[in-house]
Amino acid sequence: MRKLLATAVLAAIVVTGCGSSSSKTAAASATTTKAAAAFPVTVGSVTLATKPTHIVSLSPTATEMLYAVGAGSQVTAVDIYSTYPPEAPHSKLNGYDSSAEAVAAEHPDLVLLASDSGGKLAPGLAALKIPALLLPAATTLDDTYAQIAEVGKITGHGAEATAEVAKVKGQVAAVVKSVGDKAKGKTYYHELDNTLYTATSHTFIGQVYSLLGMVDIADAAPSKTAGDYPQISAEFLVQKNPDFVFLADTTCCQQTAATFAARPAFGQLEAVKAGHVVPVSDDIASHWGPRIVDFLKIVADAVTK
Repeated sequence: MRKLLATAVLAAIVVTGCGSSSSKTAAASATTTKAAAAFPVTVGSVTLATKPTHIVSLSPTATEMLYAVGAGSQVTAVDIYSTYPPEAPHSKLNGYDSSAEAVAAEHPDLVLLASDSGGKLAPGLAALKIPALLLPAATTLDDTYAQIAEVGKITGHGAEATAEVAKVKGQVAAVVKSVGDKAKGKTYYHELDNTLYTATSHTFIGQVYSLLGMVDIADAAPSKTAGDYPQISAEFLVQKNPDFVFLADTTCCQQTAATFAARPAFGQLEAVKAGHVVPVSDDIASHWGPRIVDFLKIVADAVTK
């Protein structure tokens, strides 16, 4: 009797397991079918007849977006500057001087670019009939959200992209709320390299600080031709004497709070005296993808200590 009962229980477990497995397989199949049905899709000037399965990313930010929307398994190569996520399939390619032929060697059915500095890559890819989507540097948070949505759509992950945008927006709002008015009116200097190149509040970088009500000293840079990424002088920086200094050149230029303070006359800055010189990963500070939340949290933590 016990043997019969045990056999019946085992059979029930097997049936339940098979049913669960079948349900999961059916659900996965339905999701795949739904994604495939979304094609052809058009984003910008690019139209894809089918879901891409050999994506090459020549933009570190695009790489982050691809993995954030769940398209990582479709990525076959990323450029040398794509350091996140670490599991991305790295190559020797880059979006600045790699030839169209070198990119074509990866057999892509979609290429993502942040720019075409040489002016030859995009036309070369077009001549080889390789679809290439340009996702230029964002100037606002809305640009970031729009690009995440575009990456999701072009890769067959529209729903995931919508969810990712909602998540990032929620995280940004939570950080801003946690800071309140603590950073309002505080001045800052954001360093791009140790020759004093910086960014104004009109850039994507500046907009992140603006969320907390901070004031960018670079907005008052004296050069009329400086644009949104001016190179300021040491004298100007000392004169403006910002409340906070954020070093986004810790990797490229190996800068630290100590090396900054050791520069001539910088030891007298209030930010140095107060311990408000904050190192930031170059990648996190310069990319406009989902990790903007990480950047915002670093700034928020610094101003609320």
